[in-house]
Amino acid sequence: MVVHGVEYKFCRASSVVEGHDGLALECWRGDRGPIFEIFRNDETLRFEVTLFEQDVPLELLEYAVPIARDRLGDFDPYP
Repeated sequence: MVVHGVEYKFCRASSVVEGHDGLALECWRGDRGPIFEIFRNDETLRFEVTLFEQDVPLELLEYAVPIARDRLGDFDPYP
């Protein structure tokens, strides 16, 4: 995805640490590391957005939300 002349890419990641168990869709700009993630939290059964940089373009977030819901799938809560 290109926003304002900058190319962004998305990748899926998993996370299992206390209070943070689920899958994430990370958004990267080049090799700088993720600028934000949309996280499917299987403990709280909520989707969460974490910004790692300021001034993330709204168009990019709007684009990423439906992709995250599709790629991250349904919640997988522990019994």
